[in-house]
Amino acid sequence: MSESLRHPSVDTPDEGNHATTPRRTSTPSVVRKRGRPKKRGRGGPNGMGRNPLKTQISRYLAANVGYLAETTLVERGRKLGAFQRRYANICRHDQTLRRDPAKWSEIEVRAILLEMRQHDWSPTTQAHELENIEAVLRFVGNPILDTMKARIPTLFPRRLSHRGPSLSAGERQRVLGAAEGIRGWNGEIARILIATHLYTGLRPKELRVSDVGDLDTQHWILHVRHPKGEGTYGDPRDMAIPEPLKPFINQYMKARESLLAEKGKLLARPLLCRKDNPDAFYSANRLQKIKAKVEQLSGVKFELRALRRTYGQMLLDNDASLEIASLALGHRSVRTTQAYYCQKSMDTVKSEVLRALGNGSSIPPGTENRLISRTDDNTGYA
Repeated sequence: MSESLRHPSVDTPDEGNHATTPRRTSTPSVVRKRGRPKKRGRGGPNGMGRNPLKTQISRYLAANVGYLAETTLVERGRKLGAFQRRYANICRHDQTLRRDPAKWSEIEVRAILLEMRQHDWSPTTQAHELENIEAVLRFVGNPILDTMKARIPTLFPRRLSHRGPSLSAGERQRVLGAAEGIRGWNGEIARILIATHLYTGLRPKELRVSDVGDLDTQHWILHVRHPKGEGTYGDPRDMAIPEPLKPFINQYMKARESLLAEKGKLLARPLLCRKDNPDAFYSANRLQKIKAKVEQLSGVKFELRALRRTYGQMLLDNDASLEIASLALGHRSVRTTQAYYCQKSMDTVKSEVLRALGNGSSIPPGTENRLISRTDDNTGYA
């Protein structure tokens, strides 16, 4: 082997046995470093970088700006960001998994499903998580989830179609009492949070992103500016504030005014403003932590959504129609209300049936059911 191969100098196109120009005897101004060649696919308009999933999620969110509401994009971005971090952890344990969602196969999907089942999540929560993942896969043109759902439908979680529990009168009192026992600003937020959900039936996000200008204490109306399905099927609506909620609002607004004066932030927009940053809205996680404190003190385990169901059930139990309850909850169909939230109790159904039929007094004499009144036949179905 020649001395030049054992101790190579700087490579140039004209070096070697057939060189037509003399070798360089000095170091060139720019030296290309030896080492591994640069990987293809990084950088550039189509490059995925070191984290293809994160890149594709960012592209998906950017493509939906103007089509989805800003609050929906923020929430979806938060959930997809959490999923991206979990998937990175999955890949650390199994380095054979592909990182680019455009190249995912059944192997990657099964790994994701297995990871979700390790959490204490309901089938409904798992189904919601998969919907966000499926949206990204469709965006990148990968039909693997649709294919697997058609081929192995039993592999995937399904939303529960039954109504979750509502809080009883005793549980409601315990929850409100526990919120009263929390001191400081977290206590103020706990009380207005629980009471507003209980007496308006707002969705958690609808209250969390409410503007202080949405509250009208002259006419006692709370305007829902950012409903579910905003920009597509959801319409803003006005919620009437009932008498039981008014003292909670008055107390909170006084505490809020004092806090903003102390911070010099009298023009802060969020209705539920944070003590550390009054101009910022609460995140869902921070409100969940406050709710968890109420659970701990009251001994009642509940979801904020359970307060929404309780609101609908209280409307029905106080003689509101199912249609009114459905409109108040912001549903497009009474079937959603009845299937997932509330329905007339059997005692109420019996009372209304008896009232509608006059407790039997409106039945003309002599029109008894002959099949039932006859005593000379064998018993059976009629």
